[in-house]
Amino acid sequence: MKKAVVGVLALVAGFSLAQQVDYREAARAAAALARLQTVAEKASGEEKLLQWAQEVEARAERSYEAQDHFKALREAQAALLLYRTAQGVPKEGMGQEVRRDRPTPERGKPGLKARRHPGFGPGERREALAQRVKAQAPKAVERAEKELAYYRGQDPLVRSLIAEAKARLDKEPGRAFLLAQAALALISAERGF
Repeated sequence: MKKAVVGVLALVAGFSLAQQVDYREAARAAAALARLQTVAEKASGEEKLLQWAQEVEARAERSYEAQDHFKALREAQAALLLYRTAQGVPKEGMGQEVRRDRPTPERGKPGLKARRHPGFGPGERREALAQRVKAQAPKAVERAEKELAYYRGQDPLVRSLIAEAKARLDKEPGRAFLLAQAALALISAERGF
């Protein structure tokens, strides 16, 4: 008898804890949708990618209205990745120093010495990041393909994103990586975890 009472109390406590998570997911989804709307206002770039991003954004808004907050969050993340992919890498920012308005040690703030990592200047960090993305892009595309097959995804947009990522893998590995990440977010939204 005691075990049954303890089991019921544990079940009730679990339900109350599960209900507390809902408002957090709703808040995260609302924040992601708000960010998505600000990004969408300034969006420019490839037309096909922008259309996909707008389609996913509309899905996210519908999911949020239907109180499916996890799905709305994942779809908003996918739309943000698609907008980022559409914008691409800015050509004018390549090779320029980042200007900081706050005091830094190299500008002479008293008492601090600049600590630089040996062998890493601004251009070298960018090259190292580009090499890492180039190495990670094929893995991300392969993972998206395998997850789509494993979870038996039915979304034709996910298939299109993966196909586009495969096509861009050699020439634009950064965009291929972002497309694969967007596909993974949509797969996660479809399966619910």
